[in-house]
Amino acid sequence: MKKFIQVMLILISFSVFGFAQSTAGRLIGTVSGPDGLLPGITITATDTKTGAVRTTTSDEKGGYRFDNLSFGSYTVRFSSDGFKSFVANDVRIESNREYSLNATLEIGAISAEVTIQAGVDIVNSTNSELTQTIDGERIIDLPINGRNPINLLNLQAGVNATSNSISGQRASSVAYTRDGVPVADQFIRTGFVEDLPSIDDTAEFTVATQNANASLGGGGSTQVQLTTPRGGEKFSGAGYWNNRNSALGANNFGLNAAGVERSRLNRNQFGGKIGGPLPVPGIGEGTPALFKDKGFFFVNYERDLINQSSAVTNSILLQPYRDGTFSYARADNGAIETVNLLSGAGLNVAANPANFAAVGGAIGVDPTIQARVLGITPSVGNGNNLVTLANGTPVTQEFLLNSRNNTVRDALTMRLDFLISDNHNFYFVHKWRKETIDRPDANVGFGPLPFVNQTATTRSFTINYNAFFGTNWINTLTVGRRDANPFFNESPNFPADFLIGRNTAANTVVSGLTLGLTSPEPSFQNQGRTTRQYTIADNALYTTGNHTLRFGFEINHINIRSFNEFSTTPIWAISDGNAATPSLSSALFPGGIAGSDLTTARNLRWLLGGFVEQGDLQANFVPGLGSVPGAPLVEPFQYEQYGLHFQDQWRIRPDLTLNLGVRWDYFSPIVGDTIYLEPDLRGAADTAAVEAALLNPNGQLVFVGTTAGRPGQFTKRDLDNFAPVLGVAYNPTFDGGFLSGLFDGKTVIRGGFRMSTVDDANVTSQRNAAGANDGLNFLGSASNQNARLSALPAIPFPAFVAPPISFATANANDPNGVPTFFANDPNLQNQQTMEWNFGVQREIGYNTVIEARYVGGYSDELFRGRDLNQIDINAGGFLTGFLQGRQNCRVAVANRGGVMQIGACSAADIAGTAGLPGQAPITTGGNSLTNFNFLGFVRDFYVRGDVGQFAQLFITNRLDDVPFRANPNGGNVDLLDNSGRYSYNAMQLEIRRRFSDGLNFQANYTFQKTLASVATDGQARFNTLLDNANPELEYARPNYDRTHTININSQYELPFGRGRRFLDQGGILNALFGGWALNNIMNIGSGAPISIRFTDGTLNRAGRSLDGTAMTGLTHEQVRDLIGLRVVNGIRYYIDPSVIAPDGTATGGNFEPVANANFPGQVFFASQPGQTGNLPRNFINGPWYWFWNAGLRKNFGVGEKINVQLRADAFNVLNTTYFNVVENSGIFNIESSTFGQIPDSAARAPRIFQLGLRIEF
Repeated sequence: MKKFIQVMLILISFSVFGFAQSTAGRLIGTVSGPDGLLPGITITATDTKTGAVRTTTSDEKGGYRFDNLSFGSYTVRFSSDGFKSFVANDVRIESNREYSLNATLEIGAISAEVTIQAGVDIVNSTNSELTQTIDGERIIDLPINGRNPINLLNLQAGVNATSNSISGQRASSVAYTRDGVPVADQFIRTGFVEDLPSIDDTAEFTVATQNANASLGGGGSTQVQLTTPRGGEKFSGAGYWNNRNSALGANNFGLNAAGVERSRLNRNQFGGKIGGPLPVPGIGEGTPALFKDKGFFFVNYERDLINQSSAVTNSILLQPYRDGTFSYARADNGAIETVNLLSGAGLNVAANPANFAAVGGAIGVDPTIQARVLGITPSVGNGNNLVTLANGTPVTQEFLLNSRNNTVRDALTMRLDFLISDNHNFYFVHKWRKETIDRPDANVGFGPLPFVNQTATTRSFTINYNAFFGTNWINTLTVGRRDANPFFNESPNFPADFLIGRNTAANTVVSGLTLGLTSPEPSFQNQGRTTRQYTIADNALYTTGNHTLRFGFEINHINIRSFNEFSTTPIWAISDGNAATPSLSSALFPGGIAGSDLTTARNLRWLLGGFVEQGDLQANFVPGLGSVPGAPLVEPFQYEQYGLHFQDQWRIRPDLTLNLGVRWDYFSPIVGDTIYLEPDLRGAADTAAVEAALLNPNGQLVFVGTTAGRPGQFTKRDLDNFAPVLGVAYNPTFDGGFLSGLFDGKTVIRGGFRMSTVDDANVTSQRNAAGANDGLNFLGSASNQNARLSALPAIPFPAFVAPPISFATANANDPNGVPTFFANDPNLQNQQTMEWNFGVQREIGYNTVIEARYVGGYSDELFRGRDLNQIDINAGGFLTGFLQGRQNCRVAVANRGGVMQIGACSAADIAGTAGLPGQAPITTGGNSLTNFNFLGFVRDFYVRGDVGQFAQLFITNRLDDVPFRANPNGGNVDLLDNSGRYSYNAMQLEIRRRFSDGLNFQANYTFQKTLASVATDGQARFNTLLDNANPELEYARPNYDRTHTININSQYELPFGRGRRFLDQGGILNALFGGWALNNIMNIGSGAPISIRFTDGTLNRAGRSLDGTAMTGLTHEQVRDLIGLRVVNGIRYYIDPSVIAPDGTATGGNFEPVANANFPGQVFFASQPGQTGNLPRNFINGPWYWFWNAGLRKNFGVGEKINVQLRADAFNVLNTTYFNVVENSGIFNIESSTFGQIPDSAARAPRIFQLGLRIEF
């Protein structure tokens, strides 16, 4: 931190002039008269909100410009002796955009005026940026579910309502700023803005979907710039209240289909805002006591109260079984026999004394189980039966309840503006938000309150100082600080000694009890983070002749402290059949017992008796102390973002502008504490050397930072991020003839190119890599126990071994012999992406412009985690031997007149002992191919063709006797590097009308195709290859691509009432028919891309085959012809059900490449051993959607200064059901028993009504 402050002070001292990422806009144009361009014309721009005046004169070529104009409405006056004054009212200056206003003066007296109503500039004739500003009127008037204005991003071309991608890029490619300071979550870069902007604390926001100017960086290519409202000369404000109630909305599709009432919801959002003049005391002799026109303020307070409940389905043990009583149907005669599993009453104990003694003899209900499970859970359910005995008697049952799911959120925003003089001003912005959110989705028991809540407080401070040195030199300095602390808080009743459950999901989730029972105790443990960010930005703007030069720097210093306590309390798992825990013998049950009932009986005794089989406890590394069992995992991260830029806007002539710029970004390496290990990659100068070092069995693990040369540092520095920016805008004009009529100054041809340096989830991806290496942080386990909750053993931990740790030692310490070695490429580069566009705008009259453009993008530097240690199924002839065994089985099954299906092969079949034609002994692939075929599940690998997963089975059991792995001491040997790439090509068509005669609208259509070698957008950036030898398999449409998108929004004031076209009068008619407005948002588009999947491990292990596709003899078009919504026998399909087998799968249990007699209509087939499917990935679009949200407004004037507005918003107006089928839904997995079916849960949100009252003054 000390170094950061020193760097800031040095930069400030050398940056005499500066201009940061600003919320200001620019006004540019020319002045002409009857004889051509006019120099020396006086132009004034008056801020209609504060009365501040800026003045300039046109240059020798008639050009003029105003830079650094605060956003808002201006009156612009052009005046000179001998000419009538030209006045443009309501010139709308928008954040970080240019307004082009050309004035033509008429000869006459200066006192005479020619006045126009300008409004919003709808044609961009000065640059190639693809930008749009969502103004305050649209933010307030358009129907927004939740009052977050960022939802209106979905109005722009290249943006889709069902995807976080903009212009084909990952969500991390978007940079969000507020008043020039970054506000997005810098830890998990998925587009979440931590201070949650609201409708009334946002004046407007500008989005540059592509080709932003060089001053904009911050780790993004798309730029979203929010601005805080400012006060003016007059007091103004509003009070508002919005209510959303489930009583007015429609039911969820799935609940409605099941006959379940809609969940309760009552949401109230209310608050108020006020702005106006702020008297400033005079300082010094001769000044007034108060300046009434030098200060302005704005304040907004808002509260969001969500009162709702969420349905919870738990599982409980029914009363008859809670004391060990167990009734079952005898196998010999079906009669009901009742025994006690704990005391032994009724069991054949006398005939089997040794077995009963081995399982613990006569016992009672364990006191801990009674107190902490049975005593605090219901004994009677109210839902479906779950675990049942063979005779249908239920043992466990659903218990349905509602859990509170409330939210309380408070937010305060304030802004103070001070006009020190005509040449100096500054503003200060403070935003505060605090929230508490119930999280029943994280952990809930049987009470009305969830066990977890989420709290967060966000604070931000921004100071912006502007100085004007003459008319051609401007300086702006921005300093900001932002703090956020989102935390997930465990229950105050969290057990202090130990948890009863089972550790799952990488030590982040504790599952329930034996028999699927829900634990009534809290199990979620604290986690969260604090983030502190400092920002300083400074830049200069200098105009000379036809050139406007902008240059400057910005620095962001980010400190993150992540914290979690997962698994830091011991977790003891109730036995469910491990070898160390003796189990009840079937001989103990009179008359015999069904196998499923015996399993239930065993589980009941283990549960009620408090038998445990394993205990887990996390040990986390604490610098100076070593690996400490039970210590929380504390992860501090620190890094900086530096940016420098220069741009020249060269107005070659009034109708031709060239923008040339360059930007340099440097993201310093992430530095944390030395709490992780990394593979030792010292001396590895390039990717090939890094790969060789990782695959070297003699490698070692060292403290993170060893490779980079600084403790805790993940990578080396990346300093070469220079990025050019180029744009041209041409507005052709001609003096006469055909071309004059064709163009007439109303057509603009634009094109541009930009490179952007992107923060591609730098923290979470690199943290994931470092955290995957065991050795410092690890889970201690007391496994294979036969213990009791009343006398728990200690959980053993190995002695701490100080690094370096050899790969061989890590392998020996791993229980399965497959340790993960994961490295950040020490030469990891920040992703740079290229963007380009070319388009034509045409003003067609009626305040309307149309635009057509081509937009493209490309990068070959995307972060990607990949596994270098792919299983080599050909090693030692393993695939050859496997194929021979499969062929042997195939011949034997055919000889019997059967078909290849699960359970069809015997050990003799695989060995080919019958010597049938086509059979041969297995002579390659090692002993594992022949030694374990007596096991049924092993034989099924041959049927399925899962040669890759078969090899993985031997590896994880240390039975591999052929060299499957390049590094035999590692399991996953992973590398995070820049091996991902994407390309984007799109056609975008748009029509826009600025507000005039009560109507404005915007509509756009995007037809696009994104290709990427990384299908997902996960924050860890781990998306490994199916086959390292064939990386092109991965290059396909990513999951976030959308082919067709149509976005429409409109505001329409109905033409009735006073001042309108019809019924232009006051009184009762105006009260009834005047003041109505209708606002609409429509988002229409094709669904997410989907694959026909086959995910077995036929080429690689199953965990690397999740994106695998099926085989087919159909063409791609024939497959697409099968796709579409169909309802057959009440089941909803997204494919022709004729291709579905009777068992619901697409294979009918057939794993051969041709159909068999069980399902002759089969068209999708399993991939064969050593192969992957021939169907492309993600070549099918999911179902189309059409979202229509509408708002109806009725305004009532109260006197001259007050307006009362009644509002009604409907989201999904027609309550139309659309289904969200996404790639990871798995509906097209050919082995799924619900292949092609769309579940009710895939239905999108039902209609929602929101009512509101707004009083403005």
